[in-house]
Amino acid sequence: MVRHEGAVKGSKALPIIIASLVVLFALACIGVTYLGMQAQEEEAPVQSFQAPSDAPQDAGLSKSESAVPEHADDVIMTLNGDRDTVVLAGEEYLEAGCHAVQEGVGIVTDAVQTTGEVDTSTPGDYTVTYTLKTSDGRYADATRTVHVVDEMEKAADLPVLMYHWVYTAMDVPDDLDGNYILDTDLEQELAYLNEKDCYYPSFEEVRAFVDGTHSLPAKSVVVTFDDGEQGFLDYGIPLLEEYEVPATSFYICIDDDSGDGSPMRTLTYASPFVRFQSHSYDLHKAGGSSIGRGGAIYDLSADELIADARSAERVLGEVEAMAYPFGDNDETAKAAFEDAGLLCAFTIQNARVVPGDDPYALPRVRVSGDYTLDGFKDLIA
Repeated sequence: MVRHEGAVKGSKALPIIIASLVVLFALACIGVTYLGMQAQEEEAPVQSFQAPSDAPQDAGLSKSESAVPEHADDVIMTLNGDRDTVVLAGEEYLEAGCHAVQEGVGIVTDAVQTTGEVDTSTPGDYTVTYTLKTSDGRYADATRTVHVVDEMEKAADLPVLMYHWVYTAMDVPDDLDGNYILDTDLEQELAYLNEKDCYYPSFEEVRAFVDGTHSLPAKSVVVTFDDGEQGFLDYGIPLLEEYEVPATSFYICIDDDSGDGSPMRTLTYASPFVRFQSHSYDLHKAGGSSIGRGGAIYDLSADELIADARSAERVLGEVEAMAYPFGDNDETAKAAFEDAGLLCAFTIQNARVVPGDDPYALPRVRVSGDYTLDGFKDLIA
């Protein structure tokens, strides 16, 4: 029998060639899949937040249900901004964080761990959870629901409401004027904000709105109270809690400095619905000039103003925003508070915030105790 070497070699080579083609095809598929995944990751702005593995299961992190620890009832956690945050699809989710206070301990915000995932390329509801473990092993937590929407009616401007002091019919001040509001009138106004289904942006959102990089829902409003007056603490905060309206108390921080580096009343009156921010540390007093309203802010250098901001931060734990005492400010003050790391600062100019405003000289809408409810409705219409 004649042996054909070429035919034998060909018969052996064919399976090898076929196997090689299969391998090459598989590698090509893997490459295409990888590139597709890379492209998808680049297109989807997914923000993830991670926490330690020993956090409790009700924060989505424990290893077993039996390991769920005792809840820390002595911890108050205050979300910055609205508990139901709204983000327009394609825009950035601005994580505003959570302030935390523990009775007998003080400010414990640094111990808060944040978990969750927000994909602003995909409309839907997402959950961000804030968890805190106390030194004795108990846990506290709070949650924020982030609604990514593909469309919404956008705010063209933003009313930042400026209140001052609160009183009751049983405790009428001798020097009653428009800076005071009766608690029952305040209650009607808070009820109206709920009826209107207002949205309460964080200062991160306010700053991005001013910068023109972030959209806010059309019914957005910021609620602020100046001075940290006792009537607000006693009568205003319970109403904010009852109606679940997030608000900011711009506090004169020297009034809350115990001298040992820890605050006093801002801990006693800590609330899930009230953030304490700076009304300066010690600038709420007359100065030596006749500029503006004559406040002490005009007497200080930029370095001294930064030092004042640092003192306020020491008392409050962190400061994102401030309200100028008497509304007094100038270019030195604005530059100093920007250098101090504040997101924004507010005056008493009676107007709404609009994109393009100076973030360190933002106006507010004054709310007088003399206004009727209809007059209040006109302020935020």
